[in-house]
Parts: sequence; C-alpha cells; structure tokens
Amino acid sequence: MANYLLFLFIVHETEVSARLQSFVLETIMLMLKTKENVEGIDESLSENVQTYDSFSTQQDELKISDFSAFIHIMKVSVTAGILFMPNTFRKTGYVMSVICGLLTGVIYMHNSVVLVQCSQILCRHHRLPNLDLAQTVEVSFLTGPENTRWCARGFAIFTNIIICFIQYSEVVIYILYVASSFQQVIEYYGNIVMNIRIYVLIFFPIYCCLILVPNFKYLVPFSIFGTIFFIIGITISLIYFLEDFPSLKRLDAFTNVRSVPMFLTIFIYALHNITILLPLENIMHNPTNLPRLIIISTLFNTIIYIIFGFLGYNKYKDTCDTVIKNLPLDEVLAEIVKIGISMSILFSIGINYIIPVQIIWPIIMHFTGVNYRYEILFRLVGIALLDFWCHRKFEYNYSEYREYN
Repeated sequence: MANYLLFLFIVHETEVSARLQSFVLETIMLMLKTKENVEGIDESLSENVQTYDSFSTQQDELKISDFSAFIHIMKVSVTAGILFMPNTFRKTGYVMSVICGLLTGVIYMHNSVVLVQCSQILCRHHRLPNLDLAQTVEVSFLTGPENTRWCARGFAIFTNIIICFIQYSEVVIYILYVASSFQQVIEYYGNIVMNIRIYVLIFFPIYCCLILVPNFKYLVPFSIFGTIFFIIGITISLIYFLEDFPSLKRLDAFTNVRSVPMFLTIFIYALHNITILLPLENIMHNPTNLPRLIIISTLFNTIIYIIFGFLGYNKYKDTCDTVIKNLPLDEVLAEIVKIGISMSILFSIGINYIIPVQIIWPIIMHFTGVNYRYEILFRLVGIALLDFWCHRKFEYNYSEYREYN
C-alpha cells in the first residue's frame, strides 16, 4: 500500500513538473517572440523616422529662399523695441544690461532653435508634411505621456489665441506709432495741426493694401524695404551717439535689481519673432537651414541692441526716454531717423497681420468654402476693426503720447 502511494505521488509530481516545464517553455518562447516583434517595430519606426522626409511632400509653389526667410525674420525682430534700449540701460545699469542682454539672447536663440528642431522631428515621426506652432504643441502632447494627452487640443487652441492676440496688438501699436511720428514731422515742417485720428485714417488705405498681400513670398519686397529704412534710421542714430562722445565714468554700472524684469521684458519684445518661425519653415525650399538663420539673426540683433542701448544711454544719460525724443528736432537727419523708422514699422504691418489670418481664415473656410472674395472681405474687416479700436479704445492726448516717440 505504501509503495502504491509512493508510485502515485511520483507520477503526480512528474506530471506537474512536465506541465510546469511546458508552461515555462511556452512563456519563454512567447517572450522571445514578443521581443522580436518589438525590436522589429522599433527598427521599422527608426527607419521610418530616418527615411521619411516631410519636406519632400510639401508643394513647391510659393516657396521662399533662405535669404527671403532671413529678411522676414530680421524684419519682425527689428521694430520700435530697439528705441527703448537706452532707457532700459539707464534704469538697469550698463553692466547689468549687457549681462542680461547676452543671457536673454542666448536663451531666446536656444529656445527658438529647439522649437524648430522639435517640429521637424515630430513631422518625421508622425509622417506629417508640416506643423505650425499650435499643431506642434498639440502633437507634442499627443506624443508624450498618456496622462497629459487630454491637454493637447486645449493647449493648441490656447496657443492660437495667444498668437492672434500678440500679432493684432502689435499691428495696433504700429498703427499708432506711424500716425504719431508722421504727425510730429508734418506739424513741425508744415505748420498743420490735426488730430492724430486723422492720420490714422489717412494711412488706412495703405494698411489695407499691405494686409491684402496674400502670402510671405510676395511680402519679401516690403520686408527688404522696411529693413533698409530701419538700417538707415539706426545708422544715423549711431552717428548722433558717437558725436562728442562723453566719458563713461559718469554712467551707472548697476542700479536696481528690481529693474531687471523690465529690461528682460523690453529686450524679449525687441527680439520677438518666434510666432513667424514655423510658418516660414513650412514654405522654405530648405527648411533644415532655418536653425542656422535663427542663430545668425538672433546673434546679430542681440549685439546691435546692446550697442545701440549702451551708446544711447551714454549720449543721453538723464534724458533718454526713447532715442527719437532726444534727437534734435530742427535737424533734417533727425527727421530722417523718425521717418525711416516709421516707414520700417509701416512695412511690418503686413507680415504681422498675415500670421493670425493663417490661423483664423482656415476655420472660417470650413463654413464658406474656398472663396477668395470672402478672404479679402475677412482681411479688410479685420484691419478696419483694428483701426476702429485705435479710435475708440485710446483717448489720444498728443502731448502725452508724443513722449513715447
């Protein structure tokens, strides 16, 4: 009886061991097979990312060259913000301003390059032809951790709202600046006194022509002329700064740490062009060259802003509010500076206006279909509302507003 029970126990244990061995072997084979499948998927995805060229799927029509893209980047950056640099140097101190300016330029350049490179990587990864800024934000969330993917659409919409607000606000500022600058010149030389609202209306047809330019390719000549006018104005200003060069000993190297945020805000505003980078990348013949263009333009602008701010602060230590305010009013060159910078800003309206149009119009087009008459009407209504907002929102007091020009 005991032998029989021992025999049954041995048989039972043998069957269990056999089933256990079979289960272990099947598990190992399944793991190896799964590993092969995963490795195959990873290799396929890696090959897909490396071989897929998102830029080759884009249409060649209306593409722009590297030079055109560089001109647009420069034109968006070089605006009225540089005129406030001497005042920021006065409030922050020239040593602190130089340090903060260099750090801000490097960080801004790094972030811009990373943004473009991330967009290009996401395009290859998801086999997409191109991505704008909001789409890059959305796809980044969708590619990230699962617990954050629900934020993708919301952050994309929020990004588009911020872009439209920034660009339309800049257009309003440019409208006011151009009207105020020409008002001062005409009043000084023509002895004609008119309300600044009249000048806003006088330039309204020009604004309409600029905002009707359909795309970045046809805006290149305006950016070129605007950049030329700006270079002329800044060059003449530097000539004034270098005349009767004062001693540097009277300048403050450091003033107040609380002024640093104000300096950073104005410096970033002067450098700001990040909203135009991805729209330009999507229409470039060689989009891979865009990071190089960003580095060159940002370094150039950073150096120019620091030099301009330091020399302006050295020339007008206690009276500098903006450069134009401190230049002699009775000299022709000083008026050329004012007109040149105003013309440069005038030519910036088209390129700043087209960015929100490219965001809002496709949404409207879902309801209207492809109709160029509706698009023209949409652009005209938009600039008319901005012009009307300039009339209603601001109570112009010319004697006070002139101090900022």
